[in-house]
Amino acid sequence: MTLLAALMAMLTMVALSAGLTLLTMTESMIAANHRDGLQTLYAAEAGIDLAISRLRTTPDWTRAVTATGGTAFLAARLADMSQAGAIDPRFMITVTVSPDPKGDRDVLVLQSIATGPGANRRNVQVTVRRLPADATGKRPIETVSWR
Repeated sequence: MTLLAALMAMLTMVALSAGLTLLTMTESMIAANHRDGLQTLYAAEAGIDLAISRLRTTPDWTRAVTATGGTAFLAARLADMSQAGAIDPRFMITVTVSPDPKGDRDVLVLQSIATGPGANRRNVQVTVRRLPADATGKRPIETVSWR
């Protein structure tokens, strides 16, 4: 009888430890997927920032857009475009530039699509407007919407 009670207690402990192990593994996978999703979102936002930086040096925005459906403005690995050496090379960024739907030549719609580890994919769409020249002759860029 004591042996049977000891076996039952041992089986209960094994079942509990197996359940706890499974729960821990699942939570670790969820946390890793969440981390990869956030990093992919940050990569998409970095693509927008890189595109805006390049647009600052582009005097004629009509040349940046050659197709009405959008023109690929940037398409590369984030590690190749940045100056930091510790960026995961699995992050790919594609930024397209589209003209303003209302026809304003000083407004562009940027869409950044980033793919990352674990088949994560995030999109960021930004509308930017080039402001009139200031006293130094530079035309600042204003973010109209970010989603």
